[in-house]
Order: sequence, then C-alpha cells, then structure tokens
Amino acid sequence: MLQLGKHNCLTVIEVVADGYYVSEDDSPTEKLFLSAKEVHKESVNQKKEKGVGDQLDVFCYKNADGSWVATMEAPLAQVGECAYLEVLTVNDHGAFLDWGLPKDLLLPFSEQAYPVREGGRYVVCIFVDKSTDRIACSTVLHEHLSEEGGGFRPRQAVDLLIAGKSKLGYKAVINGEYIGLIFHEDLSQPLKFGERMQGWIKSIRDDGKIDLSINSLDKQSRNELDERILAHLKNVGGRAALSDKSPPEEIFRVFKVSKRNFKRSVGNLYKQRLIRIESDGIELV
Repeated sequence: MLQLGKHNCLTVIEVVADGYYVSEDDSPTEKLFLSAKEVHKESVNQKKEKGVGDQLDVFCYKNADGSWVATMEAPLAQVGECAYLEVLTVNDHGAFLDWGLPKDLLLPFSEQAYPVREGGRYVVCIFVDKSTDRIACSTVLHEHLSEEGGGFRPRQAVDLLIAGKSKLGYKAVINGEYIGLIFHEDLSQPLKFGERMQGWIKSIRDDGKIDLSINSLDKQSRNELDERILAHLKNVGGRAALSDKSPPEEIFRVFKVSKRNFKRSVGNLYKQRLIRIESDGIELV
C-alpha cells in the first residue's frame, strides 16, 4: 500500500515517450506517472537508463484534486517528521510553507499555535489530516508529539530541534517524536529556533514530562570546572564578582557553562572550604 507523504520503493511497469509509469509490487493498479526529466536525472547520476522492472525511490503526495503524485524530488521533511520551514503565503485557507516540492505545504489556521507571517520560519510537525486525507503541518506540537518520556533514562543522549520558548525555558523536539524542556538556568549558550543539536535527558518528572540538558557534565567535567573556577580566582587576585545572582550570560562568557552547573561547582568548592561565598561574589579562602 502506498504511503502518503513518505518515500516509497516503486517498480517501473511501463516506459512511454515522455516518462514512466510506476507502481507498487510490479502491479498496474494505482500506477503513477514520473516525468522522463526526473528519471533521466537520476539515471545520469547512476550512469544507467531505467527500464521495466527497475525500482525507483519516489516520494508520494496528493494534488489539490486528490490525485496521487510521485516525484523523485526529496522534500525537506516527510510525514511524521518535524522541520524548520518558511511561510511563503498566507490566505483564507491558512499558511503555505516551502518544503522543497512544487506543491506547498498547508498549515491550517486550526493547527496554528500562534499567528504566522509571510517570510517567517517555524518548527512544524508534518502529518496526514484524517478529515481530508491530505498532507498538512502544525505548530501545535503537543497535539502530535508525546510529552511523556517514560522510555528515556537520565543522561541518555538524544537529538534535539529547538522549537519554541516559554517563561521556564526552551521547548525542544526530541528524536523527532517527543517534546522536552531546557530550563533557562541550564543554558550554557544562546539558542535559536530551528537549531539542531545533541542533548541529554536530564530527568523525567513525576508527571512524565521531560527535562533536558545541552551540557554533558559528568564527574570528570565537574572536577575540571572546579579547577577552572579556582584557577580563574587566582588569576584575578583571589576574588570574582560572580555569584548565584549573576546573569547566565555573564557566567557563560567567563566559564562557558550554564548557571546551574556553575552554582553546583561553587557549592562543591565551598563544602571543601576552598572558597567563600559573598553576596556579590566568591573569593579564595
């Protein structure tokens, strides 16, 4: 069965003057047309002409009239994936986004978590609208992705796509399937929407929500940070105007770590009686 909005491996069943007819499992039912231009481009890359019986990797979607379309062009993302896409136009039907194909991707008003504008770029989840059987996308990510991470474990490495911002921190898509949160106080660097990076599972809350970290701070890294703080204090005369009240940006500028990790190391050094903590800074004992 053809998969809408995904790549399909289809077989050439007929060669005509201006292109090829392909179908699934070498069956003439639901045959789709591919232009000769598309197939010849692929053939040139592989230095081999295509003929009946050859298999092609094609992407399938639907036209406005509901007819199936096959193309060898690859979209920026397929159904079930998230991507950072640009809005080309906004009209009475919704917004239309560029996803790398001739037919633009619809973002219905009902799937907009907030109004979008032409020229803006947004993280969207691509899905098949069951009511219309058409491909669409959504910025209401929590309706399409899970917020519960029972299958994850603390310190597990994951792939992140920065998707939004709240009062608590930045929301990120995890492995294309889940949503988690990076707290502002855990930030060790400025983040941008649409940015992809490696992260780690920090913890799973009692309600199943996922807390994330973009800092891999193991025991060795913590010890190294302790030593860097001590070395910095020695270099600046034994006292630094950095404390738990300092802005995260200032801490990151000096030590390239998050405020939380800085506070953890400061607390550890204090317990070892290597530093004193004052209201406006820290100093060597």
